[in-house]
Formats: sequence, structure tokens, C-alpha cells
Amino acid sequence: MSWARSLSAGTLHEWARKLWNFDRPYRHAGRELGTGTQIGTSLGVALANKGSGRLVVDLQPDGDLMYDVGALWIAAKYQIPLLIVMYNNRAYYNDWNHQIVMARTRGTDLSRAHIGMDLFGPAPDFAGLARSMGWWAEGPIENADDLQPALERAVAQVKNGKPALVDAVTQHR
Repeated sequence: MSWARSLSAGTLHEWARKLWNFDRPYRHAGRELGTGTQIGTSLGVALANKGSGRLVVDLQPDGDLMYDVGALWIAAKYQIPLLIVMYNNRAYYNDWNHQIVMARTRGTDLSRAHIGMDLFGPAPDFAGLARSMGWWAEGPIENADDLQPALERAVAQVKNGKPALVDAVTQHR
């Protein structure tokens, strides 16, 4: 069986458009809306494509998932096949960047812009959270050489009708 792909939400700031051909309506559901909407959109897309033979992929930002981590349970309960590849920079970086801009504008201490914006100390274990809610999951993966084999294992799980998550740690910004 040939597996067509569908990107459920997010484009990693348009990088996905450079790597992925969105030549069919089902290839991409649209941009994320922020603050926890991406996982809900992705579940909806995966549910709509359930049984279609399409591999639905969510390039899921860590900060966005923190708003609605309970959505992982929904996918497991209703056996919604979805591949989540965590874009884990261990930060609410969009907000952090805004704090930096505001600190510069106001002449305040830039070294405090990270407060409430970083996601480390402790770092959330997204693979552990996913497993605790019934997902197949692997990570955190910090070595790029380990990513492809993990993705191949995850795709096999999704092809068997299960949700799978690969937690890929990216450059901290």
C-alpha cells in the first residue's frame, strides 16, 4: 500500500513548504493558531483521514502541546493514528522573543526575559507523557543520527493504527 502524507498543522515557519509538496487539498490542513490549537487540529485531521491510507504527521511544537497535553489521551482512547514529531526547543520561544524585544524597548534586564518562557529545569518528557496515555513513543532524541530510525519505528506503529510520538530536541533558542 502506498502511503500518502498529510501535514496536519504547522510548517516550522514555512520550512515544510520547502520540503513537502502540498499538491492536494489533504496534504495540509493549514497554519496553527497558537496556544494549544495545533494538537486539536491534528487530531481532527487524523480522525478525518483514519482508514484512508494516509500518514498524518504533526510537527508539534513543545510549548503548544503544553497547553493541551491531555489531548494525547483522546488519540489513544479512540485509536486515532497520528505521527507527532515534537519540535522541542524547550521553550515558549515566540513569547520569549517577545519578552526580549520588550526588554530592549523598555531598557530592562535582558537576562530575565527567559522567566516563564523556558521549558527546562525540569524538561518535560513528552515521550514519557505520551506513553503514560497509551501512545507508542520514543525520545527525547538529541542526536540527529538517531532520528531517522526512530521515525521509521514510529511510522510502523501508525501504519498499524496507533498514535506515535517522536520527541526530537532541537537547538535551544
